[in-house]
Amino acid sequence: MKTTTRKHLLITAFIPASLLALALTATPFQLIQAQTAPAATGTVRYQSVPKAGECKVEGTSTLKDWWMKASQISGAIEADADFPESTLADPAKSQPVIKRVRIPLSSLKADDKPAMDTKMQEHMEITKYPNVEYNLIELKPKSPAGTKGAIQFDAVGTLNIYGKTVTNTMPVTIEKKDGKLTVTGSTPLKMSDYGIPKVSAFGMSTGDELKISFTWVTAPKAKPAP
Repeated sequence: MKTTTRKHLLITAFIPASLLALALTATPFQLIQAQTAPAATGTVRYQSVPKAGECKVEGTSTLKDWWMKASQISGAIEADADFPESTLADPAKSQPVIKRVRIPLSSLKADDKPAMDTKMQEHMEITKYPNVEYNLIELKPKSPAGTKGAIQFDAVGTLNIYGKTVTNTMPVTIEKKDGKLTVTGSTPLKMSDYGIPKVSAFGMSTGDELKISFTWVTAPKAKPAP
């Protein structure tokens, strides 16, 4: 066997055919481009932006309707750089990871009603159950593939309140703008589903139905300083 033939066999054994074709036909400039091409898109970790979001809890009572708000939402989203559009294209392979999204019950406040804040904290036993916690199981697209801007999903996840975890499905909208991800949504709940007793105070008694609505703003995790 000729020396050149042996060299050819060794080359083709260790170099993929596509790269070999490029090496044999490309110009020097094209070879440089191939060697310096960017790596495939990786995972981005988005973290809560402090005080940029809000959670509102609305309820009823025998006296009048009531509400409380919290501006503290912690947690993170891990997703590919093309999320949320990528989940529309391939929901099975482009699911984000959203775990331990928390709202401290101590941050829930009624409008200029500190007595109500104190009563809620006592009733919810916040020293024992300090947070409402959410963990995503699956995002189910509702917007058609190719949609840009605000994209609608059904979010299936677990919601832990008062020490009890219940699987919940709620509509959410996710939008990427200026590099940030904003998630908005709302869901009805029943206090009895979580074992929360009704409140009887201030001459009224609370109803069983609640509504939780939220706006959660996240931004890519900042890179450490060199």
